[in-house]
Amino acid sequence: MFPRVDRKEFKFIIPLELRDQVIKQVELYTGFDEAAGGCSHYPIISQYYDNPNRDSYWEKQRSQKSRRKLRVRVYGSHAGTIPPTTFIEVKHKHYGRGVKRRLQLPMAEAIELVENAKSTTNINEMSRSNRMVTNEIINLIKLREFKFLCTMRYDRQAFVGGADAPDLRITFDTGVACRFDHLDLQADDKRFDHYILPNDQCVMEVKTNTVIPYWLRQLVGEKSMVNQSFSKFCTALERHDPVISGMLRGKTA
Repeated sequence: MFPRVDRKEFKFIIPLELRDQVIKQVELYTGFDEAAGGCSHYPIISQYYDNPNRDSYWEKQRSQKSRRKLRVRVYGSHAGTIPPTTFIEVKHKHYGRGVKRRLQLPMAEAIELVENAKSTTNINEMSRSNRMVTNEIINLIKLREFKFLCTMRYDRQAFVGGADAPDLRITFDTGVACRFDHLDLQADDKRFDHYILPNDQCVMEVKTNTVIPYWLRQLVGEKSMVNQSFSKFCTALERHDPVISGMLRGKTA
């Protein structure tokens, strides 16, 4: 569905009015992801895991050259074009490039693995790549004591590059929300009270393995969009996680 990639990412926080203008231009050069059912709209629900020291957060804030985040992510919905599909993902940032390693599993099996470090499938019967990812997940849980931390939701509109840029991916995320209650994982879950962006803004992300095509560089310049560092996960913790928000309030008190 969404293959693992080794890529660079560029992020822009833009108003919805500008998003609509940008999409009109993007549609001239891109298409919808056939692996995602040939549609551009779908919800994403992600459960994140970290340890009591919030290592994933601090590694990001300290710009550690090699760092990992662990999450269970559900794409799609029962009522939409994309049926619910669950992955365990290790998002690995390594010297400026992002690598996403993941396992596609039924939701119950994914939860059993990340919350109890137990695979319902014999690891020796997995492919070599899946064995490596499974062992990495288990090591994060056992050695680094990763446990459930928070759940996030947003609605995504996604486009993929054409023949001139087949590795290009452009996404627009709206309705970015979080919660820290450990509820059951559901596709297209709407049980959220905390929103981390105004409802008239969205996160635009440009992801590529190689270079950004000329038409897109020109579009970014014409619209005066500014690439900026923005983490949905870190922003959620800074605003609503008692541990991180408490530490930050203590620093500024």
